[in-house]
Amino acid sequence: METIRVGFVGLGGICRSRHIPGLRAVEGVELVAVSNRTRASSEAAAKEFEIPVVCEGWEELVRRDDINTVLIGTWPYMHRLVTLAALDAGKHVFCQARMAMDFAEAREMNERARRSGCVTGLCPVPIGLSIDATIKRFMREGELGTIRLVRVQSFSNAFVGPEAPMNWRKDEHYSGLNMHTLGMFIEVIHRWFGWTRSVHGAQTQIYVPERMDMEGKRRKVVIPDQITFSGVMESGFPVQYAISSAVHHGMDAIEIYGSKATLRYDVNSDVLFGATEGGAMGRVAVRPEDAYDMEHWGVERDFVGAIRGEKEYHPDFEDGMRYMQVIQGVYEAAASRCEVILT
Repeated sequence: METIRVGFVGLGGICRSRHIPGLRAVEGVELVAVSNRTRASSEAAAKEFEIPVVCEGWEELVRRDDINTVLIGTWPYMHRLVTLAALDAGKHVFCQARMAMDFAEAREMNERARRSGCVTGLCPVPIGLSIDATIKRFMREGELGTIRLVRVQSFSNAFVGPEAPMNWRKDEHYSGLNMHTLGMFIEVIHRWFGWTRSVHGAQTQIYVPERMDMEGKRRKVVIPDQITFSGVMESGFPVQYAISSAVHHGMDAIEIYGSKATLRYDVNSDVLFGATEGGAMGRVAVRPEDAYDMEHWGVERDFVGAIRGEKEYHPDFEDGMRYMQVIQGVYEAAASRCEVILT
């Protein structure tokens, strides 16, 4: 059994809460090295999680011969740089979601990964994981009939007023084109229904033109507060998106309208509702064989298994490139006011 020796570039919140416990639960995994933004932060993380090696910088870490896997937990602005260097050094790469700053970066990362022979993966969006198998079974068995419309909404008041500061998610220097939960929901729709063929009718809004950045300076806002658009899937049906970080009393939901039945997924409560023709909406029971234990997700085990040749891992870099392509297309459609063909 191949020993997986992991180095962390950016050991932040999700690495602490999810990835480290998940990796330690897999036999034959060693946590070898860490490189955070500062030496003090790296030393603190190494001490807390008993990681033996502290590197002066990520460049040193990816070159180490005693590491064969790099886990990137940084903000998106570093994902391309670290990924390409790690792949060139022959390392497997696991990267946080918000794969890249834009589609060009994501495409370069994916092409390099395909040439490298290494295993690459992204941290999956937890939205919908608990009902993935149920949705796929409904699709496979034809219980929804022909899909005629899907609606996605994700509403938050994170940036409803001018007093909210510009955090890294709102700063284009760190997040690129990524806006609020847009990429997350595109990933979910792709998991369930396949790739997006085109986007059109895109509109972006910025309601507060300047905000205080993380250094306490007033900066022009570039990432939109709100995006609405329609996509058309390769299978032909439309998906309507409304993504806003500037409204009150909103909720996150995905609605699926078929010729035989309707489904509504309440993201906040992680509950799936459904109804057939003429019936009332009720909670859909998830079969035991379709259940996914969100408290003990198998992301790290699955990625290690892919390195060991046991199974394919998803989302991989192509999955990430595809949702970044849609995000890029949305901005282009909004600027041109034309349909943008993706595939």
